[in-house]
Amino acid sequence: MSAPAWLGAMIAGSVLVVAVGARRDPAPQPEPPRPPLESPWLTREAAAEIIAPGGGMGPLFTGAELGGLAPSPEVRARIAEFARVNNIEIDFEISDDEVAAVRFEVAFGGCCGYEAADALALRLHRPRIGGGCFGTERSWIDDWAFATHDGVHGRARVRVNRLTVRWERMATFHELLVRAEGLLGKDRGAVSSAAGDRWKEIDTGRYLLEVPYLFIGSEWFEGYYPASEHGLLVVADRRRIVEVSFSIRGEDLERVPAVFQARWGRPRYRGATRTWRKPGGFFSAKLESNESRTLVTLRTR
Repeated sequence: MSAPAWLGAMIAGSVLVVAVGARRDPAPQPEPPRPPLESPWLTREAAAEIIAPGGGMGPLFTGAELGGLAPSPEVRARIAEFARVNNIEIDFEISDDEVAAVRFEVAFGGCCGYEAADALALRLHRPRIGGGCFGTERSWIDDWAFATHDGVHGRARVRVNRLTVRWERMATFHELLVRAEGLLGKDRGAVSSAAGDRWKEIDTGRYLLEVPYLFIGSEWFEGYYPASEHGLLVVADRRRIVEVSFSIRGEDLERVPAVFQARWGRPRYRGATRTWRKPGGFFSAKLESNESRTLVTLRTR
């Protein structure tokens, strides 16, 4: 073999070896996808800072008491930093430079976030229905209200892995009655705009206005209960509010008629129903009572 031919064979063989070697080298593999990082659940220590043992506002809110002055910038910054670190939401509702309400919300990630939400809800007196003599399975209530021993009203809600609660100062029965009476004749749109998320449409012309009053205690959650036992049930004719009703249970039952009589005088009786006509004829008030509750209905004439 001539020198050029021999050299050409060597080069060809080298190319072949390189080519074969290149085919045998494994191609670089892409990195496996990393699972998204989940925010850690709220610790027991953090939960205790937010929710007091009785279901009210915990020590985190020192300096931001309900009915007190709006929190200082330092207090707001401290609470905001706590919320950021623990991946929660805390909002203040300020009215006339006072703390009218405090809202807390947390969402738990992962496949079992609903379990964490259910566990935290137990700190807020979450009630159950069912069981008892009927033999039905007991189940949790997802929307409920409660009161603390120091006069704080809480309204809480669970939606799968998300828990929200709003704390407000508990209204007295007199304040509730004044609020209900003051709605009559008002423009529905103006009332709903002022109420924000406290205003909920139930049906055409029928609405629920949440107010910080304990219409129904946890001991009454043993079956179905109408919307009128969670707030003020409002009926509107076009845009004008023509009727407001609510139910009273428990310790307020006995004093309801006395409050009405002191406010509007002697009623007209028809069985268990008592009716008042406000001087001037603007509206009528009616009480319908049985052993467990009194239904109060205020209506424009």
